Amino acid sequence: MKKIITHLGLAALLVLGTFQSCKDTFLDATNPNQLSVGTFFTSENDAINATNSIYAALQQEDTYKRKYFFLFDLLSDDIRGNDPLYADGQTLTAYSFNASSDTVLSLWRGLYRGIQRSNFVLDNLVRLPASATTKRLAAEAQFLRALYYFDLVVNYGGVPLQLKTFSTESGGKERATPAAVWTQIETDLKAAEAALPEAYTGNDLGRATRLSAKALLGKSYLFQKKFTEAAGKLKELVDYATANPTKLGLMPDYSDNFVETNAAGEYVEFNRESLFEVSFAGQDRTGGTGNWGNDGTGIGEGTFRAIEYGITAFQNTSPSTAIVAAYPDNDLRKRLVMFGPGDTWYPEKKATPYPRTDWQHRKYSNLTPGGTGDDIGQYQGSSINIRVIRYADVLLMYAEALNQQGTTFSPEAVAAVNQVRARVKLPALTASTGAQLFQSIINERRLELSFEQCRREDIVRWGIARDVLGTKFVVGKHELLPIPQNEIDLNARLTQNPGY
Repeated sequence: MKKIITHLGLAALLVLGTFQSCKDTFLDATNPNQLSVGTFFTSENDAINATNSIYAALQQEDTYKRKYFFLFDLLSDDIRGNDPLYADGQTLTAYSFNASSDTVLSLWRGLYRGIQRSNFVLDNLVRLPASATTKRLAAEAQFLRALYYFDLVVNYGGVPLQLKTFSTESGGKERATPAAVWTQIETDLKAAEAALPEAYTGNDLGRATRLSAKALLGKSYLFQKKFTEAAGKLKELVDYATANPTKLGLMPDYSDNFVETNAAGEYVEFNRESLFEVSFAGQDRTGGTGNWGNDGTGIGEGTFRAIEYGITAFQNTSPSTAIVAAYPDNDLRKRLVMFGPGDTWYPEKKATPYPRTDWQHRKYSNLTPGGTGDDIGQYQGSSINIRVIRYADVLLMYAEALNQQGTTFSPEAVAAVNQVRARVKLPALTASTGAQLFQSIINERRLELSFEQCRREDIVRWGIARDVLGTKFVVGKHELLPIPQNEIDLNARLTQNPGY
């Protein structure tokens, strides 16, 4: 699905009033020849374009185009910043950031931009005759709103709960409790699960599905420590995969999850392991060039992941010595997520001995068999989709939820972890107690999901961030990001998180 996120300029412009404290909105438009809410949202095609703009918010520099992966990777122990890294990024890896951090503000704004667009769709769909399409679009908007609120509540705590299109005319809102935000996430996801289709075909590939909603709902239960509910919801996906192995399951080749085309020349995006991913397209797809501030609206819809992390590009970060050491030599994933001594890589699509003695990023690189052979891409951005939820993640969350219920030792949880290990030819676990299994799950999540922006949230929710990161992590402070000072200045009802 390289198409649903293109040609969104119209819908995107109509919802530019996106931040919690935006100054101008489309509601001020009075020119009768200019598009407005009244003249735009009059057909199902308009509704589809508006819904596409919610997905496009995931493509922006504030989110998965650039800032999202920087923020969460640099706050983990799997990444180290290099000298070219921008100054605000250096404060993240050092845990010296404060409420004036541009990256922290960017994430907040990017997430609320997506929420604003979701609300815009939900507010205006009622103007159209009810149909199967409008019902599906509403469910997509609810799934995406839940996804944006998930990142907000996990990383900022309680936040303003906006459920209608908002502007400064309505005044700033106070922070809702985390419990209230979680309740809304659950409500949206249950509604999405009930109304979304099981799958799509053609140009609709990549839209949220019923399985996407199940996965995010199960993850939401797990992060709230609702282990029974999490295990039940995630089991629905495990059972579905058992009954439909060609529709949902692990890909035989781990690396197929992080490339557009594999060594065999097969297109492997939207594969059976992917439950939700953010679509990107390079110059060859859109005819545009990369833009450091673009809106994912059809021109240069690439992600800068390969440019920022790539060895032949900016190389702003490198794998930490800790993550390199964490992989045993018999773990195939080590050389599938990183290039290391003795490897072969493919600059300019030519098999070439890896020339370095250190370890550098391979996951989401274009320097792999079947790749473009160029990570910098003349600053156009990479067209490799970013996977947000994979079935491997579901299996590990399911194992964790079963184990953390704390009743009896769960062989089923062990079996779920072993599915993930078997794919990369690792021996089965020998854990015989819940405590042993939990440690194995901690380790397996790190190795399976490295550089996928999961590690920081995992070590925080497990309560081991201080042990992992050392004294730079301040307990009682760094579990949450600061509320951006810019937003507090614009909305006196906002309060700051402890320690900032």
